[in-house]
Amino acid sequence: MNKILKRKNNRAFTLVELMVTISIFLILSSIVIFDYSSFRSQVSLQNLTDNIALSIRKAQSFAIGARRAVGQSVVSPFNNSYGIHFSTEGSTPGSLSGSRKSFLLFSVPSTSTKKSYSTSEVCGTTGNQCLELFDISHADMIESITAIGFGGTITSLDIVFTRPNPRAEFYVNKGTSAMSSVTSASIKVSNGLGSTDSKYKFKTITVQNTGQISIQ
Repeated sequence: MNKILKRKNNRAFTLVELMVTISIFLILSSIVIFDYSSFRSQVSLQNLTDNIALSIRKAQSFAIGARRAVGQSVVSPFNNSYGIHFSTEGSTPGSLSGSRKSFLLFSVPSTSTKKSYSTSEVCGTTGNQCLELFDISHADMIESITAIGFGGTITSLDIVFTRPNPRAEFYVNKGTSAMSSVTSASIKVSNGLGSTDSKYKFKTITVQNTGQISIQ
């Protein structure tokens, strides 16, 4: 009886069994790492898409909710216009003129005839147009901007809301007046890979002139 127990206690992995186990572990680890990279890219792009949509909604709510223009010398400090500025010019994060790697929330005094964004020297400082600057992390980027009702190339877009109207106004390429012909505008964001790459992914945020925001 003791000899049988001893033989059982001495059993161990053979070299072949150990190699098979290691091979299976390496294969499974490779699959998990590959899928995690793809999953992380999807999550990052979705977060960027959600942040853009929420920022546009934030500008709309500021305008409709009559957010007070603190520190700005205006006749009606509750009638400011609010908007989001997008650009495809440059790729520098933190750019106050906007870039593929950043976008910003801005405010324009009610006394101003021009509702589009003008570059501020400082963002977040009382009295300046730029209220909040959003940097785009990882390899994600603003790939392109398009608009229904505008046939040319768009390098910058301001989506502006003015109290009490929830409708959106579109200022294209730093224009001084809203494009009344534009019925909707779309911001396409991608994970930074070429469209021919098998891992290429993109999302599109569309804003109707009615103020409706959708994601595809």
